[in-house]
Amino acid sequence: MFYIISKKTQKIHREPTRPLWRERTYASERSAKAGITRTIKYYEKAIAEVRELEAQGKPDYHARMYNAYRDATDPVMKRTHCADINNYEIVAVDEYVEPQITRTGRRPYDGKEITVTLGINDVGTHMDPLCESHWTN
Repeated sequence: MFYIISKKTQKIHREPTRPLWRERTYASERSAKAGITRTIKYYEKAIAEVRELEAQGKPDYHARMYNAYRDATDPVMKRTHCADINNYEIVAVDEYVEPQITRTGRRPYDGKEITVTLGINDVGTHMDPLCESHWTN
């Protein structure tokens, strides 16, 4: 089993066309390379669609894939590495060491200030005590 890892963030990459309920693992290295290729083609298609609309004189936000275009090109979102093929590497599942992050903040449940250490892939998910979805039933 293999993961696709973003070199910039060290997070496990999820293909933008893959459903959220699907695993982020790949059975072989070849299938992981195919996942990288699908990701790059997806962002290239989004950029081409927006550029085509701009050439027609229409606003870029009229494009169907505008959000993917912004992911790949907008420096404010800090995700411009998404469309770079050199940003991805393939790592075996048993060799991947998840980086840990320590954050301090207030819990949404009761406002108490806490410090938590959790894996980089869990930040902002239901596993993060600083996220409201952690406390909802």
